[in-house]
Order: sequence, then C-alpha cells, then structure tokens
Amino acid sequence: MAIASDTEGHQLPTTLGALLDSAARVRPHAVAVRCDDDVLTYGELHAQVRATAHRFSSHGLTEHVTTGLLLENTPDCVVAFLAAAHLGLRLVPLEPGAPRSQLTVLRGTLGRFAIVGHTTRLTALNGLKDHDPLDCPFIPVEDPGDTPSPESGGDEPPTTATPDAPFLHQYTSGSTGEPKAAVHTQRNLANGGDIYTRAYGITADDRILAAVPLLHSFGMVAGLVTALRAGAQLVLLRRFSPAQLLRALHEHACTVLVAAPMVYDLATRAAAAGSSPPRPPDALRLCLSSGAALPPAVAQRARERLGLDIQQVYGCTEAGVIAARRPEDGAGTDLGVGRPMPGVRVRVVDERGHQVPPGKEGALLVRTPAMFTHYLGHPEATRRALRDGWYETGDVARLGPEGQLHLVGRKGSFINVGGKKVNPLEVEQILLAHPSVAEAVVWGETTDGTGERVRATVVAGAPLSATELTSYCRTRLLPHQVPAEVHFVASLPKSSMGKVRRAAVHGENP
Repeated sequence: MAIASDTEGHQLPTTLGALLDSAARVRPHAVAVRCDDDVLTYGELHAQVRATAHRFSSHGLTEHVTTGLLLENTPDCVVAFLAAAHLGLRLVPLEPGAPRSQLTVLRGTLGRFAIVGHTTRLTALNGLKDHDPLDCPFIPVEDPGDTPSPESGGDEPPTTATPDAPFLHQYTSGSTGEPKAAVHTQRNLANGGDIYTRAYGITADDRILAAVPLLHSFGMVAGLVTALRAGAQLVLLRRFSPAQLLRALHEHACTVLVAAPMVYDLATRAAAAGSSPPRPPDALRLCLSSGAALPPAVAQRARERLGLDIQQVYGCTEAGVIAARRPEDGAGTDLGVGRPMPGVRVRVVDERGHQVPPGKEGALLVRTPAMFTHYLGHPEATRRALRDGWYETGDVARLGPEGQLHLVGRKGSFINVGGKKVNPLEVEQILLAHPSVAEAVVWGETTDGTGERVRATVVAGAPLSATELTSYCRTRLLPHQVPAEVHFVASLPKSSMGKVRRAAVHGENP
C-alpha cells in the first residue's frame, strides 16, 4: 500500500487505491456510495473496483493507452474511475455528452485511446461513426455479466499505479487560450482530499452530497476523494433538480453539501416557491460552494430561507483548493474567499516578483500539496505557469491583516479606457446591485484606436432599459467605468458547473 506521513507523523495513503483499501478494511459494511436505490458498501465497492480493473485489463487498457471516461455522477462511473486508478491508467475525464468530433481531436492528440462510459452514451457515439471516424475501442462501465471474476484470494488485477506517476489529465483553458491537459498524480488527488478532511473535520460519520459533476476537480476532490479519505458516504444525484436535491438532503440526512452557486440559487428559489415554509435540512452542517464566485444575494437567500451558511471555496484545476471560508470565520464581507487551506502557501507579488505588504494588490502565486505537475505537450506554457515551484494563478489579489485572501480580478482582464484601467468585476458588482439585474458580465471591446471601451451583457429579472441602467451606473461609478453599451440577453452561456463562459459572451455580441 502506498503510504506517506504528514507533518504530524500521521500515515496517509498516497494513491486512490490505498484510500479505498483502507476504508474497505476498516468499514467494509458502511455505505460508500449511494445514488437513488443503488447502494454500495465499502466492501462491495472494493470488490467491484477489482473486478472492473480485471475487465478493463482484458480489453487491453494499460498505462500506455489513454482512457477517456465519460464521467457521470453514478456508482458505475465511480467504480470505473477507481478501477482506472488501480491500474495506473492515464485518465481523461470527459463530459458525458462530449461530441464525437471532440473525441476525434483528442484521439489525434493523445495517441492510443479508449473510451469508457455508460452503454447508452457509447451507443449514441457509435451511431455517428459514418460521419466522423474514431478508431478506438468503446468499453461500457456496466458489467456485462459474462466477465470471469477473479478467484477469491487470487491474483490482484495487474497494476502500475504509483503515487507520482501521471494519472489524471484534466483539460482546462484557464481564463483564455487553447485548452490544455493539466496532469495530476494520484498523490495530488489524495492530498486534496486530505486538505478538505483536515480543514472541515470530515469523518466517517459524514454523508457528502455531491451536487456538482464529479468530472470537475471540485466535485471529484471535495466530493469523491474526500469521502474516500474519511471513509464517509458519498451521495449522488443521477439527475439534478432542486426538488431532488432538497429531498436527498432530508432523506439521507446529508451532513455536507458540495455544490456550485447556481445549485444554491435554484435550491433556495425552489424552497421559497413551495406551498409550505421550507424546512432546513436537520443534519446538514457544512455547505461548500465553488466553480464560480458566490453572489452575496444567493448566500443571503440561503441563510434566510434554508438556514444555510455557505462557505466559499477558491481553487483551480491546476493547483486544487487554495483558500476557503470556514464556519468558525462567521459571516461578513471582509473575509474575501477565506484563508489559505492547510498546507497551502500563497504569495502576492509585484511585477518584479517581490512580495508586497498586506493590503497591497499584486499577482497571486500559490504552492499547494495538490498542485499539477505540467501541461501535457505544452512545455512553454508549463514554464510560464510554474515559477520556482510556485503556480502563477493569473489572479490579482491582496491579503488582509488576518491572512484572508481577497481576489481583485484577473491579471489580463482589466480594460484599458483611455489609459485608465477598469476592473470588470467592480463594474459587475454595481450592475448586480440593481434590483432588476439577475446576471451581468462586463468586458472590454477594442475600439478603432488603440484603447477599449466597457461593454456589459446583462440578464434582466424585470423590465429594464439600457438608458435606466446606464444612469444608475453613472451615479455609482467613475465616468470611464460606466458601460458604453449594454446588451440584454435571455441567459448567459455557462459550463456544467454554472460558471459563465466569458469568451463565449464576447463572441456572441456583435
């Protein structure tokens, strides 16, 4: 078993297989994964992972074949993910509805390639084979029932899994640019789960409801890996709806909720629309939010309608979790995105790389136990991102007097209006304070000269004119910060985590 010691001398598993081995040995009859009526104990999960690893191996999946997993929030996909980890495969988590054209591009980039997913997904992809050739095996996550099971006490499935070998290849484009695969080891993921466990006191008695996709780092680490690390129960929703979420919180006495701001927004609205006053989930003690900034109005509604105190989590695909609020911090606007998590180091530096004093703004650099190793096939991008072991987040930030981290904006997103810099996040906050504005994105449009002008794309929750909104901004912003043009849309393009795809907003505006 792959084991390491933390700074306090505790023995910590360093692969996902070691995490599962430990939990199955200590609590074999405890529920590991629950999804609707599908329930797996830790003993059953351990056995199914081993059997699936045997099946994958019989299909020729080795560390030399990159495996794309159409990762859904189901027990079968959890088993497939952990089987890939046991075998030490190179794994690429993919959106369940990934188009065949995207998979063809990956096949050309990654070489030997196999696709694993639910049979219905694979059948749909296979039906398009005449339109877009994709020469790779399709392997279902479901056990077909005719796979020979390993004899009890027999050989373990073949594995090359080690803590520091490349495992997870998670595609990200940061804020802009070509998507790149950030490569993580299993040690990175195990460390990430340990960070959440230590910061929030997660134990085997917790029941963690992951209401975000497991294919994204927040759901994968804060949900799945943290549950494994603590020996806790992971509760999944096969299909999300606010009503199902609220019902699952009550029925399964969930103690931890891992969700995106959009989920909290929809859940609080649904609770308020019910025929009777909403009842706060009795057992729920911790609500974590990430994937996008948590709007203050959503946090306030959750507190008022459901009695939920939501803790903002800040992180990224490359570095994992960086900072977060904790229940003991209390409420308030001066907490920023919280304090750095256990084992995480942060620096705020000027343009020459010198650390700036608390309260001063600068570029944010981080070093975390869960940090990626490199971008696959992009050595120059890796060199730019990693500076002497520190990851350059691309965020502008400042540190508060008690170490709270405040994000100011993205380094490359400031708008140059006649030589004056405009932070789009500041303008967005003013727009969102208008009672008729539901959502807003502010961006810079290049003018005929060498400068830019401020533009805003807005979703209105009530009748509102551009003139009225511009006048509202003029009384609250400096002249160069006021949007020169406001464009109204019915909705903003978003990722599956509910994060606004800003580049798509720019592209859809004339």
